[in-house]
Amino acid sequence: MTKTRIALLIGIPLITIMGFRTVRDTGLLLSLEPISIGQCERISGPIGAEDMSIDQINNIAYIAADDRRAYLRHGNMENTENGKLWTLDLSNPNSQPQILTLDIDGIFHPHGMALRSDESGAKELYVVNHLSTTKHEIDVFTILAPGKLHLKRRITYPELISPNDLVVVAEDQFFVSNDHGNPRHTVWEVLEDYLGLPFSSVTYFDGQKGHFAIEGLRYANGLALSADQQSLYVAESAGRGIKRYSKGTSMLDWELEDSHYVDSMVDNLEWDEQGRLLTGAHPKGFDFLAHSKDAKALSPSEIIRIDVRQKDITHETLHLDMGEGISGSSVAVINGQTLLIGPVFEPHFMRCTMEEAPKT
Repeated sequence: MTKTRIALLIGIPLITIMGFRTVRDTGLLLSLEPISIGQCERISGPIGAEDMSIDQINNIAYIAADDRRAYLRHGNMENTENGKLWTLDLSNPNSQPQILTLDIDGIFHPHGMALRSDESGAKELYVVNHLSTTKHEIDVFTILAPGKLHLKRRITYPELISPNDLVVVAEDQFFVSNDHGNPRHTVWEVLEDYLGLPFSSVTYFDGQKGHFAIEGLRYANGLALSADQQSLYVAESAGRGIKRYSKGTSMLDWELEDSHYVDSMVDNLEWDEQGRLLTGAHPKGFDFLAHSKDAKALSPSEIIRIDVRQKDITHETLHLDMGEGISGSSVAVINGQTLLIGPVFEPHFMRCTMEEAPKT
């Protein structure tokens, strides 16, 4: 047998497998129909309101926003205008977003964020901050008077390779997802995406140093921790679903319990008031890639509610926008009958009034 025939015998099946995986993982042939959850309006102000967290007690939404398309064009975060943190008063249906005052110096490009409250009622905001394509940190802010944050601590550790989202365990202790195993905006990062390589991970910072807690993931994205801290949920964007892990003897010991396929590129995870997970997702991967480069290219936005309260995980699509209202949704949060939808790139987010109260 000639080398050419051997190469063909090996190469053709590999190409076929890779082609099938690409079609499946990007939703290339997925047929979509719009679904409306209620009346929605565009709220301008934050550009790229990629992540949100809600203070359910005080009815305030915190928003992390950054003009990501600006630095994606040249991969230079140092010379791109800083991102911002915003709030939205959810007790007023006509409120507009307000910029928070931060006492932070230097580069600030926020990504994932998480809100922490202690027993005294004091609140902190943990934010992923990209200093460059290779340098990242977790900024911990104390929430002072309305509209003002105080920088308490800047945390960095070697395992922060390409941080995306985070979830807080206790004071200065948290999990962070690395969406890639290689630095951002590199050839190796691109190869991870196109070859579907499982180099992504979840790291844990114990208050003193970082650790790899979970490895072998394909584009780890949103994170959520159960109230009893015994279950950790990871949105696996390239896998188009979530994984549920059960805690072992420590915060570094997690065993895969099950996976749930939703057939959409899940992004951030947030809890609703009934103990279910919400995610903003990208059903069409190539559409989202085109949208990341061109604001005129529409990318469908899917809001999915995932019920993890039973042994068998289930899900339902609450809202599906073909991209005309908002493209590239990354997060969804609910407060009462108000649903907020945040995007990765758009110069607005959506505020929707649901037609019915959330079902229990």
